[in-house]
Amino acid sequence: MRKRTLLLAVVLGLLAAVVVVNWTWGNLPDEPAPRGERATLGDVEVRWVERAGAGGERPPVVLLHGLPGTADDFARVTPLLSAAGHRTIALDRPGYGFSEGGYHPLEEQLDVLDRLLDQLAVERPIVVGHSYGGTLALAYAARHPERVRGLVLVDAAAAGQRLGTMRLAEARMTQFLSLPVVQPAARAVFGQALLRASAASGAEEAFSPDPVDPEYERRMLAVTMQQSDLDALAGERLAANDEMERLDEQLGAIAVPAVVIQARGDELVAPAIGRRLARELPRARLVEVPGGHMVPLVHPVVVAEAASTCAAACGTH
Repeated sequence: MRKRTLLLAVVLGLLAAVVVVNWTWGNLPDEPAPRGERATLGDVEVRWVERAGAGGERPPVVLLHGLPGTADDFARVTPLLSAAGHRTIALDRPGYGFSEGGYHPLEEQLDVLDRLLDQLAVERPIVVGHSYGGTLALAYAARHPERVRGLVLVDAAAAGQRLGTMRLAEARMTQFLSLPVVQPAARAVFGQALLRASAASGAEEAFSPDPVDPEYERRMLAVTMQQSDLDALAGERLAANDEMERLDEQLGAIAVPAVVIQARGDELVAPAIGRRLARELPRARLVEVPGGHMVPLVHPVVVAEAASTCAAACGTH
C-alpha cells in the first residue's frame, strides 16, 4: 500500500509540474491585431497585405506563403518590390493567418486566388510561391497559363517532393488533439507547452543552418499555433503528397517563364528537388543561394530581384 501511495504521489507531482510548465513557459501570446485588407471571395474570407508600386507601372507581384505561414513571411520582400515599381499582394492562404481558418483543399485555394485577382483587377502578375505556396503557384499556372506572366518558385514543394511518415503522423496527432473531447483537456494540461516546443523546433528546422528570425518565431507562437491554423496545417499535410504527385505529371506542360530559387542547405526541400524542378519546367532557370528554407526572410533581395527580372524578361509568352 505504501508503494502505491508513493507512486501515486510521484505521478501527481509530475502531472502538477507539467501543468505549471504548461501555464508558465508554455503560455502562448495573444494573437495580434490584423493589418491589411479582408474580403469574402466565394465562401471564403481572406486577408491580404497590399503595397503600391512607387513611381512606376511595372507588373504586379502576387506572393503565396508556405505550409504553414502568413503573408508576413514576405515582409522583407514586398518593400523592395514596391520601391522598384511593382504593386504587391501578399496573401494569407485560406486556412492560415487572418484568413478563414481550417483546411481548404488546393482546388478551393486556386478558386480563391482567381477571385482575388479579379476583385483587385490584377492582370498577368508575377506569382511568387514559397515552399507549398510554390505548389499552389505551379498549379495555378497549369490551370490558367494565360493569367500568369511568370513564376518565382522559392524552395518549392514539387518535382518529387513528398512528406515522410513522421510528418504525416504529426498531422494525425494534431487532428486527434483538436477533437472537441480532447482539445480542452490537452490544452489545460500540456497542449500549450507542446505547441511552444513544436514552434521552436519547426522554426529551427526551417531556418537551419541560418539562425532563427525572432520575429518569425513570435509570429509562429501568436498566429500559426492558433487552432484554426493547426487544423489547416494538418489537413494540408495529409493531402499534400497526392496534390504534389498530380502536379508533377503536369510540370512538362507548364510553359510559363519561371525562376527557381533553391537554398543549398534546405532541410525541408532538398536541393536536388529544386534542381529537378528547374530541369522539368520548359522555361525555367535556376538560382541557388546559401542557407536554409526561409529564403524570403534570409535572402529577400534575391527573391525581389528574381521577380523584377522575370517581369522584365517575360513581357510576352
